[in-house]
Formats: sequence, C-alpha cells, structure tokens
Amino acid sequence: MKKIFLFASLAVAFGLAAHALGQQQQQSAQQNAPKVKVGSALGAKANSPAPPPTAKNKTQKTSIGKGKTAVKVSQPSSFWVEELDVDDDGTAETSDFLYDAQRGVLYTYREDDFNCPNGKPENGSILEALYAKDNSGGKPVGSGWYVVGLNAGQCATKESGAFGCKFDARGNPTDCGAAAINNATGEVDIVAGQ
Repeated sequence: MKKIFLFASLAVAFGLAAHALGQQQQQSAQQNAPKVKVGSALGAKANSPAPPPTAKNKTQKTSIGKGKTAVKVSQPSSFWVEELDVDDDGTAETSDFLYDAQRGVLYTYREDDFNCPNGKPENGSILEALYAKDNSGGKPVGSGWYVVGLNAGQCATKESGAFGCKFDARGNPTDCGAAAINNATGEVDIVAGQ
C-alpha cells in the first residue's frame, strides 16, 4: 500500500513538474520572437479559405510576401487582397492572401504593427500561415505559424533576419525563435532560444 501511495505521489509530482516545464517553455517561446496576435476573423478564414465578394486583385500566383517573409507554393494558387481585422485591434488591415489548396494552407502577408518581446511596438513585414480543413500535414485547423522580418536593431536584434512562432488552433505560441521558411514544404523551421 505504501509503495502504491509513493508511486502515485511521484506520478503527481512528475506530472506537475512537466506541466510547469510546458508553461515555462511556452513563456520562453513568447519571449524569443516578436508577438503577432492571430485574430478571430483571420482564424475563421482557415475554415473557409476563399476570397469574399469584396476582395480585390483576384488572380493566381505562386508566391506571397517579400524577402525573408515570402513563401513559394508548388502550383498557381488563388490570390486576393482583402480588408480584414487580422489581429483583433478593431482596425481592418489591407492584407494579401494566397490559398495553397494542394497543401491546405492559407497564407497572408501585410506590413503592420507588432510588439517586440519587451513589449516595444514596431512595424514591419508579417507572413502568416494557417492550416485549413483537410491540410496535407494533418494539422489542427486554425493552427499555423507566423514570421516577422526584422531589420538590425529592431527588437534588439544584432542582424536583420526573420523571427517567428508556430501557434496552436487558439493562436497561442508553441515554438518561437529565429525562423526560416522551407519553400519545398511550405513550412517554417524555428530555432528556439534565439
């Protein structure tokens, strides 16, 4: 009986330690990259990744974004420009959208405000990717990643580069740091702790 109680106590202690470590990692993740809010209207587009009737510049393209905040897709995909409050700040931002139906990923790009890890506001290029229904990676709908292009000195960076986070379906960051977009897969590689 004492062994069972001891085992149960150890299991609870390890469980609490793992939970605390997970929260610590999430907080650490949030501290390693600029903060970009994934708004509810943007998250909802993952369920219906199509241009609305008010969209402009509807065409087919194979890339979206610029510089280190650009991604290429494997085939021509639906592109449009839309006014949408992508970050729940109460203001509609003009954003480019590209839906890669083959991968089931909705990309959006804009020049907009974001916060540095220390809370200081900055402005720059932001590329986001949201997994849509039936995405080829089997990821939860609405989860995804974002990448922010930083110039040297922005957010205390020594060199210009791309930084970002992967996020869950609720928009909570799960893995953050220096980022590199993999055009072969449409994914982002994160080097945590940068």
